[in-house]
Amino acid sequence: MGERVSAVARMGALWLAGVALVVTAVVVSPAQANDGGLVIVKGKKWYESPVSLYQGRWYSEKHNAARVCIRGRESRHRYEAVSSTGKYRGAYQFSPELTVGAGWQIQKELRATGTPKREAIAIGRMLRANKMNQWAPYYQDLAFWLVWRKGKGRSHWPTGPGCPGYYQ
Repeated sequence: MGERVSAVARMGALWLAGVALVVTAVVVSPAQANDGGLVIVKGKKWYESPVSLYQGRWYSEKHNAARVCIRGRESRHRYEAVSSTGKYRGAYQFSPELTVGAGWQIQKELRATGTPKREAIAIGRMLRANKMNQWAPYYQDLAFWLVWRKGKGRSHWPTGPGCPGYYQ
């Protein structure tokens, strides 16, 4: 599991104008690429599957149903979503401030899980420089789990009450 998460972290990309900009190239076996829904059809920015693209140490199976419900309520599972005011973006509708904070958290998490310092810094900078709806779906899912913090960060999603697993 750890190898797969590490490999996926290094495949990070930003979606800009429908094109993925790859941060670092990594060879992933077909078994890894198809395991757990880690690959999204080229050009597809919505992902209705209940499988989280991030499955690392902050992932919580008991809260996954809440994540899927929140994602559906916030963006109809669309990773490129933008709120009507333009302020909240991405599948989980992060504010600009929360997006920058999540970029820092992801950089720290990458370092803590073995990503080389230079690579983690480059990914963190790239994420912080872009709006959440331009982030690759993997990083949006990772950002959700880092902010969710095993349920302690649930207050960031007022649409969550009523979702299964929200209060667990």
